[in-house]
Amino acid sequence: MTKTISIIGLGKLGSCMAAVYASKGYHVIGVDLNPVTVATVNDGRAPVSETGLQALFTQNRERIEATTDTLKAVNRSDITFIIVPTPSVEDGSFSTQFVTAACQQIGLGLATKQGGHLVVLTSTLLPGDCERDVIPMLEQASGKKVGKDFDFCYSPLFIAIGSVIKNLLHPDFFLVGEFDKPSGDILESFYETTCDNRAPIRRMSIPSAELTKISVNSYVTMKITFANMLGEVAEHIPGADIDDVTDALGNDKRIGSAYLKSGLGYGGPCFPRDNRAFAAVAARRGVHVPFASKTDEYNQSVMDRWTANIQRTISPLEPVAIVGTSYKPGTAFAEESQAIGIAKRLLALGYHLHIFNPYGNEHAQELLGDSVTYHDSLGSCLGSAHVLFLGLPMESLARELKQRDAQKSLTIIDPWKQL
Repeated sequence: MTKTISIIGLGKLGSCMAAVYASKGYHVIGVDLNPVTVATVNDGRAPVSETGLQALFTQNRERIEATTDTLKAVNRSDITFIIVPTPSVEDGSFSTQFVTAACQQIGLGLATKQGGHLVVLTSTLLPGDCERDVIPMLEQASGKKVGKDFDFCYSPLFIAIGSVIKNLLHPDFFLVGEFDKPSGDILESFYETTCDNRAPIRRMSIPSAELTKISVNSYVTMKITFANMLGEVAEHIPGADIDDVTDALGNDKRIGSAYLKSGLGYGGPCFPRDNRAFAAVAARRGVHVPFASKTDEYNQSVMDRWTANIQRTISPLEPVAIVGTSYKPGTAFAEESQAIGIAKRLLALGYHLHIFNPYGNEHAQELLGDSVTYHDSLGSCLGSAHVLFLGLPMESLARELKQRDAQKSLTIIDPWKQL
């Protein structure tokens, strides 16, 4: 049985993988190019902020170590997971530069290692990338052949910032793109020991797995967009209640209720880019897929629509409060947040904005700079504005606003219809 694993990349997902796998009894060697991250981990502290992560680091400190030396980590482990950035490029596809750089170092480690080793790519790539870039680099650097001298799988995970630990321990399923059956057997045996539920494991070819990963998120974005489209239509039909509509639709087993909620559009580090990547994959192959591009186009229009609603409500001479700037509840992370997009549109129109995010303002400050006024409490933010825009669905916030009787003192624009 595998006892020691290595994880290349200790970012938002890699550090959580390290903590979860250590909690399941594995010795984990984390690798990161940043010496500060390495020192932080070796000091028993989580290198990123994530719900429940520090507790797992504290409980499993003796089974987690970090280094900048990939070769040493590979030689001391049985499985190596690669979870490094794959940034989007102009056409919507993903860059493989950080993956191939990691593979070069892993390959050098494999070159001197005795015995078998499984390399697992967890970073999201596009169909064809593993066969074109990843496997050749591993073979070139190691002087060995995949399937003969070492094993390989492409196995991206399905997680969301703010609930990564929960997602790892209770996944809907595991996706395994296997180079061959022995490679898949090793990874399946490992995954069976890492989750608290009996999550199904779907094994398939590497290209099938590459396509599956981006198609999952592309489909979810389409479902979110459909709900928002229905919401816009319902606004123009007297007596129509969009929540009643989506609730009824969700009871149909062919549709389901998950992500079927009208409000703002989708954001975050995965949904927008994976949907655009799906369109790029099709375009590369001369296939016309209107859904992906139209979904992205409509998602952008949702921000325009709510900006126009604010314009109709209040002039730029009066201050506006935006409460909830992250892309989802439970995190301060605001990448491609619709509330941030609306804030930028309002700033361009000359509005003065007051910002409060219950989960922290730090990422909003990175994105908006000093162009807005930040508040560390709801009361301070509300006291500075005439209109409140709710950027997130938060039951606790809605309750607090009701207790404050805020609706009597200012106009509230609530895309989620909580009030």
